[in-house]
Amino acid sequence: MGNTLTIFRRELGSYFTSPIAYIFVCLFLVFMGVFPFLVFGFFERTTPDLRQYFDFFNFAFVILVPPLTMRLWSEERKSGTIELLMTFPFRSWEVVVGKYLASYVVVGVTLLLTLTVPISIGTVLELDWGVITASYIGAFLIAGVCLAIGSWASAITENQIVALLVSIVVLAVLAAVGFPGVSEKFETIVGGLAQFLRWFGFYSHYENFVRGVINPVDVVYVVTLTAFFLVLNNFAVELRKFR
Repeated sequence: MGNTLTIFRRELGSYFTSPIAYIFVCLFLVFMGVFPFLVFGFFERTTPDLRQYFDFFNFAFVILVPPLTMRLWSEERKSGTIELLMTFPFRSWEVVVGKYLASYVVVGVTLLLTLTVPISIGTVLELDWGVITASYIGAFLIAGVCLAIGSWASAITENQIVALLVSIVVLAVLAAVGFPGVSEKFETIVGGLAQFLRWFGFYSHYENFVRGVINPVDVVYVVTLTAFFLVLNNFAVELRKFR
């Protein structure tokens, strides 16, 4: 645990002593402020609610999490510091978890800042804060999956652009296969298999949270997928020891 905290503090410091964290926070807040409200006309609806706002967290994660995570391991590999890091008395999984948690803190702080939106709207509209709480729990959990995928993508290459593209593609696929329109297309092609594929997409699981339902199945899905990609991340790091 002590080694994990050491890596965590190192990575968190690197985020906030460089423009990376601040750029991410600003872009995320701008994205979540512009698209749901200005582009898709939230205030023009006769019965506005925040469901569409929370739906946009999916798109924000797919687009903005990869740039946040692309440097986690790629920069270490390119500069050669990963070899130095592996000479310290750290287990690979301790480094993996430490880096992952540091990126999670950046996203967690950003999600907390978005609370200003429902708080502001709550002054003029009656909101269901139980649903909003469930939606934020879902967003926080799905963010964990996206960060684990981004961290894994960064660990398999020393090129940050490649890591960025790989994580965007994987996240886009996982987001798309659970999307109703896409799953309907799949159903015309593969029939009943579409429902099976839809289960692997995080959109359908996240939608349950947005409806205010915290289903243990959705929590298990998120935890399992996160753990799976962290294990892949650790495996990619372990392979470096034999090269």
